[in-house]
Amino acid sequence: MLAAEIIYLEQTLRAHVRRFFTHEASTAFEAIPLRWCLLAEAAHPQERALFIPTDVASSPAPEDVWNVPFGPTRLTLWNRLPPPSSEWQLQNHLAPLWYVHPNGAVMPAWNLANMLFDLLTLKEETSRPERDAHDRFMGKMSPRAKPGLLEAPVFNDSVAALVAACVGVRRSGVPDAFLLPGLVGPPVLVLSHDLDQLRGNDVWTQAVRLSRAVFPRGRAFPHVRNAWLALVNTFLARRYYFDNIVGMIAIERMLGFTSSLYFLNGTGGRYGARSGSGLIPDVATVTPTGWDLGLHYNYDTHLQPQAFGAQRTELESLLGQRVVAGRAHYLRFDPARSWRFYVDLGIQADESLGYYDRIGYRAGIAGPFRPYDAESGQALPLIEMPMVFMETALVEQYPDDPAAAFERHLHHIAVVGGAVSLLFHPGQFHNPEYPDTLGLYRRLLGCARRFGAQSINAIDFFS
Repeated sequence: MLAAEIIYLEQTLRAHVRRFFTHEASTAFEAIPLRWCLLAEAAHPQERALFIPTDVASSPAPEDVWNVPFGPTRLTLWNRLPPPSSEWQLQNHLAPLWYVHPNGAVMPAWNLANMLFDLLTLKEETSRPERDAHDRFMGKMSPRAKPGLLEAPVFNDSVAALVAACVGVRRSGVPDAFLLPGLVGPPVLVLSHDLDQLRGNDVWTQAVRLSRAVFPRGRAFPHVRNAWLALVNTFLARRYYFDNIVGMIAIERMLGFTSSLYFLNGTGGRYGARSGSGLIPDVATVTPTGWDLGLHYNYDTHLQPQAFGAQRTELESLLGQRVVAGRAHYLRFDPARSWRFYVDLGIQADESLGYYDRIGYRAGIAGPFRPYDAESGQALPLIEMPMVFMETALVEQYPDDPAAAFERHLHHIAVVGGAVSLLFHPGQFHNPEYPDTLGLYRRLLGCARRFGAQSINAIDFFS
């Protein structure tokens, strides 16, 4: 790793600890020196510090996957590191986590530095040519998909292990095997809604409904319900869309959460804004203080500065305020160019980094981070809050009990620290057209409340 890359990774680790761990844990983490070094340089350490080798190449395809107990959960790790000399021994052979040296030095048993840097910089995407018809990197294309590692937040697991090690070394001279209560802050939930539609009587929506009523997908008989919904929205255009936004906000207020609303405006059509822009000011009027209003980058603005700027200018004029956060429609994202593009166009917080076909941690992290800019060798002035959950992917992967899958992730994050994001489209909130998601949003927020989750909007991480 280059010196600039090491500095970036350490800054990202420390920022994560400050956000999600208590003062006691942060103090312990800052007290133990981190020594980024070559593997050979760690062979004979001269001080009690945490040695992290940076010269062991990390393959985008995970190797030697294992997990270790960590309090009430388990950490998932891969890409083992060899000990730099015979003086280094595993602290626990049954649960490989740390090598320890007779002088008190500690070294991770997994390739922490290169693995985390490669995930944060999306190396597995930039090194693979596969893309779908919309130029997207899908979850099933990731080398972590086949071994079932997309749902393993290895960055969070690594940081939690580091903090526990530092606490243990500071207290007793040896790494702790888990974090004691009071060292991790509450889990954070980042909520957002892509407002693809504000009404249900547009030509595209009605045409799709009627076609499915006559030519149903996977059904032996016509789907009469779709024809009925088309009739309802003909006379009550806001039903199931605008009205659902009001309902979602009401539930969020009741349970103590806030969210970000991302408006799709600009060019219309199949991949563009279907509802026009007339109702956008009405949505802003019913949105309480504390909720963020942002931009859902239109399909045709992807890496097109003039079109992107025009869409943002139009939305700002409709809302009467500056717009600095957003997410790409269809999750169109270029791992090599999009982050710099967003910065150049004035975006401060982005939530485009996610999979539409899977739930999971696309950059290996549950929480926000500043992307690395290879050209300058520094972090960009942009917060990326990766999308972990989208309601359609959640119910498709876990049709029997999507809320249980969500709860499992929250339980893990409550132990290791971090933030998970949930995208829920208003059209899926209370709409007979989508029975699988009826009532789901309320169940998910109820689960988050039971875990004591804090609600933070993506833009709030920018400060």
